[in-house]
Amino acid sequence: MRLLAFLLPLLSFTAPVAPAAKPPKKPVVILFVGNSYFHSAKPPMLNYNAAAITDENFTPDRRGQRQRMYVNEPGPWGGVPGIFKKLTDEAGLNYEVHIEAISGQTLKFHYDSALAIIQQPRWDRVIMHDLSTGPLPTRRGGQPERFQEYATKLEQAIHAANPAARVYLYQTWAGAALNIPPNSPYAGLPLDSMTADLHAAYYGLARRNGHIAGVAPAGDAWLRAIREGVAMPNPYTPDPNKMELWEADHRHPSRWGAYLNACVVFGEITGRDPRQFGPTEEAAAALGISLTQAVALQRVAAEQLKVARKNKGR
Repeated sequence: MRLLAFLLPLLSFTAPVAPAAKPPKKPVVILFVGNSYFHSAKPPMLNYNAAAITDENFTPDRRGQRQRMYVNEPGPWGGVPGIFKKLTDEAGLNYEVHIEAISGQTLKFHYDSALAIIQQPRWDRVIMHDLSTGPLPTRRGGQPERFQEYATKLEQAIHAANPAARVYLYQTWAGAALNIPPNSPYAGLPLDSMTADLHAAYYGLARRNGHIAGVAPAGDAWLRAIREGVAMPNPYTPDPNKMELWEADHRHPSRWGAYLNACVVFGEITGRDPRQFGPTEEAAAALGISLTQAVALQRVAAEQLKVARKNKGR
């Protein structure tokens, strides 16, 4: 009894058992499906943050690749998905990012050649876009029926594999090369014309197909940046006081265009305001985008997303 009386006070001071550690939160797994309008075609965007994402179509020896890459596009690719991944990391979000992109290809190509990649139950989010001219009216060189058919087929395939997946469209932008030179499809017309046609195609499909979760309005954000004087309207007559959203081919996104696109995708997919990053955002610094430019592009993306949500894509 004396021994028990001695031990009881000691037992009462035994250290409490630490609670079990919470398991790590499962990442949101997202797949980007498209072409060079996602991977951005040129350094430094082409391979930006590629080590942090998975290029589903990269092998070092190119064996088994689906018409992989031009010789001037070494993989693996980062591009807009790589920037998006960096933004989610900085925001404290857990995203696992994959890219399935083939330069110069359509959604039909992906359906015919990469369905085994795209139709997997592991994708929580999928965002996709067609060839830049594909959704345009036939009179402007587009094939809108093909765009609608294969975007729908891919959406159906994704949801057959994972009914809970959220599928988004990525509205592309007016290519200056398709608007300004003589004999181009939109020659003599403002950039607004091609942007309006792309807007109608992407948002129109999203309205008709209730299984599409939303549209990332990259093209509309480009037009907003131009209208507000943030970006130059005509790269053939450069304005050094404004950002050039196009690459030297006047079609693909430059570092500024790719960064704007990634901010739009970030806002659409996560529901977060891209202005939260401010002037110290790391992807912009790595890409050679100045502090003031980064803030301006974040603001344009946020404003366009706000308008899109208010108008519900009309």
